[in-house]
Amino acid sequence: MRWLVMSGLLLGMAGSVTAAQIVGVRSWAGADSTRLVLELDGQSEYRVSEASTPGRLIISLPEAKTRLEAPRWPARAGFVEAVRLDVSGRVPQLVMDLNREVEAKVFLLGPNQSYGHRLVIDLLPRQANTVIPVLAAAPAPTAPPSPAVAAAVPAPPPVLAPRPAPVRKPVSKSGRNIVVTLDAGHGGEDPGAIGKTGMYEKHVTLAIARAVAQYLNDQEGVTARLTRDADFFVPLQRRRQIARYDHKADIFVSIHADSAPNRSAHGASVFALSLQGANSATSRFAQQLAEQENKSDLIGGVVAESDDITGVLAGMLIEGTLKHSLEMGQLILGEMKPVVGKLHSPRVEQAGFAVLKEPGMVSLLVETGFISNPQEESRLINPAYQLEVARAIAEGIVRFCQQYPVPGTRFDTSGG
Repeated sequence: MRWLVMSGLLLGMAGSVTAAQIVGVRSWAGADSTRLVLELDGQSEYRVSEASTPGRLIISLPEAKTRLEAPRWPARAGFVEAVRLDVSGRVPQLVMDLNREVEAKVFLLGPNQSYGHRLVIDLLPRQANTVIPVLAAAPAPTAPPSPAVAAAVPAPPPVLAPRPAPVRKPVSKSGRNIVVTLDAGHGGEDPGAIGKTGMYEKHVTLAIARAVAQYLNDQEGVTARLTRDADFFVPLQRRRQIARYDHKADIFVSIHADSAPNRSAHGASVFALSLQGANSATSRFAQQLAEQENKSDLIGGVVAESDDITGVLAGMLIEGTLKHSLEMGQLILGEMKPVVGKLHSPRVEQAGFAVLKEPGMVSLLVETGFISNPQEESRLINPAYQLEVARAIAEGIVRFCQQYPVPGTRFDTSGG
């Protein structure tokens, strides 16, 4: 087995050994990734053991202890068949029995607003000479999340209530479908904003993204897919790559729910990329939001790669799609206003959102409201309201496809 260990972290920490208590274990399992998180009561060291085999990952944890009983350890979670802490030897070892050959990324995370010290183990399928995907979008997980996680994840949306069908221009029987990727913001280790009642943004965005995808897939000429369909962390750059290279998407829409220190802040917003650099934005609000959203990778424990737009061609591709992004954004705002009642900004704002920096796609970030506002939170966690917001976003996308048909798609009827 070829182990991929992040640079400098084969030994978890330098210095003297620190005894750590394992106080909790969480796991997420997707079709193409599995994450195991050990909750620790303090700093610790670790070492990926040379005794690891293709069917077993062994991590030495000097002086580690736990009071967790066997049933609390996850079993059959994605690539993991079983996990246990073996304390029979001189050095305690975390033993993970696996059901396939994988690549492992092991790293420590310090405390944040939601969690304490953590040891994170990401397992990804071993694929020679290919980019290892962090998460496959559309397929269902190979195993359900742990019960604690499953309880918090919204169920797939109910069937949308019947409504008078909007007026549609006929689509061609020839040509390909427009491909739309819906990106549910945050996920896994990154909960996003947290409402007064304790609702996580990551659950709201997933519910709305699922509903948008369902609505779009019911329309002629559209195929919608998701960057994540469960509670998993996906790095920002990988979200764009899933859309561009895995889905070959024409349109990318990232869905979020905003937060602000002022709990009276409210209203929905739509954002496009600013081409003027990371520190340029159409408003201070847009700049602050971009900085906040771009911290997602740090929360999730990813070493962020350079996200600068490089190359003349890449710049031209983004500039070429930006006008269409702004047009689609205005159409989405027009559809959302009757539903949300107030727009935080009546126009599409622009800032350096990392998730929007993939060339060649019409890309937007939609803030569905302020989860930090108690009134808006109560609406955002309401399944019926989520469906109405989802319908509005989807209708804006369909209207854009009709008004600006992509050549070669079923919306392009110029050929007769």
